[in-house]
Amino acid sequence: MSALNFRIVQSRSETATETTTVEQKLRDQIAFQDQELSRLRQASLRDEITGGANMRCLGMAFDWVEDNDPVSLLFIDIDGFHKVNEALGRDCGDAVLSAVHTAIERALRWDDVAAREGADRFVALLPLAVEEDAHAVGERIRCIVEKMCFQSSQGRFRLTARVGCASNAKGEDLNAMLERANRACRTGRGLGGNIVFGG
Repeated sequence: MSALNFRIVQSRSETATETTTVEQKLRDQIAFQDQELSRLRQASLRDEITGGANMRCLGMAFDWVEDNDPVSLLFIDIDGFHKVNEALGRDCGDAVLSAVHTAIERALRWDDVAAREGADRFVALLPLAVEEDAHAVGERIRCIVEKMCFQSSQGRFRLTARVGCASNAKGEDLNAMLERANRACRTGRGLGGNIVFGG
């Protein structure tokens, strides 16, 4: 009788241990999946080249702006960037884009958001910024980029940027503001680049 009881107790103990092990494995798996999901969410809001915000992230930030609050956009294009890619290669071009993005972020105010729109184009969202604020930030960006010096295997080189500004009209959505800022930026190219234009 005592031997049978002993065997039964042993069996229950082993089952409890196995259950604990399975539960722990499940908890570990859930924790891993949560971490992976968090990483993927973060990655979905980051630009693959600069590591900074992408346009999806900027769009989310735009949605947080209150309807009646002022907001401005800057459309930033690097003058003659295609020559860098052609002469020095894609890796050098990507390094330049990353450096310019960092410079743009340093020129912004604490609650502004900068994102790479594509190729050598960036967009900056300026919540609570009226036209004068946007021009001031745009000029700061232009000056910082103009002063940057890049080193390559073929020597040093400099770049400039043109900045198109758009401050919101009542009821204007992100796409409409982007179009106006982009149009101002294209006008700046026609004026020779290295300029802040629009409003």
